[in-house]
Amino acid sequence: MCRAQGSAYTAGGPAADGTQAIYLLNLSARTATPIGSVGSLNGTPITAVSGLTIGTDKALYAVTGTGGGASLLTLNTLNGKASFVSQLRGIDAATAPNLSMSFDCDGNLWMASSSSNNLWQITPGSGDARSVGNLGVKITGLAFRDKVLYGIGGAGNGNLYTIATDTAKATAIGGGYGVNVPNPIDASFDGSGTLWSLLRNFNGNLNNGLPNQLNSLGQINPKSGAMNTVGTIAEPQTKPLFPTPMSGLAISSPSCSSGGVDPPPPAVGAPSLSLAGLGTLVLSLLAGAGIAYRRQRSH
Repeated sequence: MCRAQGSAYTAGGPAADGTQAIYLLNLSARTATPIGSVGSLNGTPITAVSGLTIGTDKALYAVTGTGGGASLLTLNTLNGKASFVSQLRGIDAATAPNLSMSFDCDGNLWMASSSSNNLWQITPGSGDARSVGNLGVKITGLAFRDKVLYGIGGAGNGNLYTIATDTAKATAIGGGYGVNVPNPIDASFDGSGTLWSLLRNFNGNLNNGLPNQLNSLGQINPKSGAMNTVGTIAEPQTKPLFPTPMSGLAISSPSCSSGGVDPPPPAVGAPSLSLAGLGTLVLSLLAGAGIAYRRQRSH
């Protein structure tokens, strides 16, 4: 997957073919450029995808309820076209629009529903869905960083959470966003560890005559849970505000570091443990032994 740094993928309103459009967001400029549309699944147009996330294989994943039942898809990052991966077992089509997803560093796919508050562990290839438990809170986005699964509250729940992947227990971080979030929030970490958020149909300046379906970008502090709204997304060429119903935010694959602690540096002058280095060390020892032996014979 090749794209510019500081960019993200999101799903927008219907494209010219009637299926859902996929956009490339420039995070710093806050602009949205359409790259294509998702197309059809078994001959049925895909009108909605959700849960956009990037896996450890660098592929862009999404879920849809098109075709009866919930299906896991990959999306082509050059033209948006969808490819079928698996049918998600035990998850119905009506649940699909309310699903968020995130991979961890081991390739496990975690999925949450903002309608039932359930958390599942998904096996992508087979579509098996293992129920972990009930989160007890409304989560509209998931994001993974440094061995921690984060739950992003939205649709009236203005809190960031850590989620225990063995029990589904959600623990609030800090005292909330400090921002009113009446609609769902999507989120994703970038490579540097910044947690970006997409605020759907969000107008920070209420009652100012702006149209509906404006979308804003924000950043959430993973330690305090506070959110800072960055600004409204605009069209990249002429820069008018961009009214379209966006959903989902996918920036990068999960960070697989050890919590930001660098490994210790190698000891100065330590011999290499490679085969070549070991061979050189053995030859040096044998040569030294031969010299010592000849000296002993000469006396």
